[in-house]
Amino acid sequence: MKILAKHLSGNNYYIIIFFVFALTQYGCSKEEKPSKYIAKVNKSVLTEDDVKSALSEERNKGIYREEYINNWIQTEILFQEAADKGLLDDKEFKSLLDRTKKELASALFIRKIVDENRIEPTDDEIKKYFDNNKDDFKLVDDAYRFNEIKFNDYNKAVEFRNSLLETEWNRALNQYRNDQSIIELQPQKLLLKYQIQPAALLRVITTLGVNEVSVVLETEPMKFTVVQLLEKLGKDLIPPLDMVKNEVKERLSVVKRSQYIKEYIDKLIADHNLVVERYSE
Repeated sequence: MKILAKHLSGNNYYIIIFFVFALTQYGCSKEEKPSKYIAKVNKSVLTEDDVKSALSEERNKGIYREEYINNWIQTEILFQEAADKGLLDDKEFKSLLDRTKKELASALFIRKIVDENRIEPTDDEIKKYFDNNKDDFKLVDDAYRFNEIKFNDYNKAVEFRNSLLETEWNRALNQYRNDQSIIELQPQKLLLKYQIQPAALLRVITTLGVNEVSVVLETEPMKFTVVQLLEKLGKDLIPPLDMVKNEVKERLSVVKRSQYIKEYIDKLIADHNLVVERYSE
């Protein structure tokens, strides 16, 4: 949809988004025979499968279940009222819908070919991209690398901490490798200061020295946490690659997808002898 936004004015863009979504929902709901209804507006229904499918999509990332359901209900009510008022036959609506067909089809086709070809950067490509663009990955806040372990038993957490004070992390961990009281284990964890939660954990980590072990913290009800600080990195420093590898990979993936699409279009032009002309105003 971001692609379409460049070609439409703000108000028209939102009108198209609203009605394309509504038309999709309206058409599907009339044909399907859902086994479990979540919501219903007249004959239009929302099923459990519909909700799960929608929430798994990237465009709905961060949207809560109830928020999506409420939005669906509002959209259905407005769409049905608009249809009753004849808006689907309105010239402006039809004109806007026709003008977006090519952009929408192109966007969906691009997504299809990209998904099918799975353009993934290699580790060597990721390293090279990071080395050539290090300044883009400067830390926007202080960062901390630390070991973290959580128990559901306070006494076990105390025992582990005492063991850790006498030896190094891996040796202490080996003694508890099969312990059922361990509920979470994250060695070599890397987080920016603002990402560390809850506040009690943040306060402790920021006061630890390198290799120092924290006291046992009840970070959540019946979750007893022990952390060991490994490294502090100051704001505006360039972090090691392993700390920002996911971000580097994501950015490089966008670059590679753009390059792939350009090469794909160039190949279509060559294979089909397409004539592409531009005219100056």
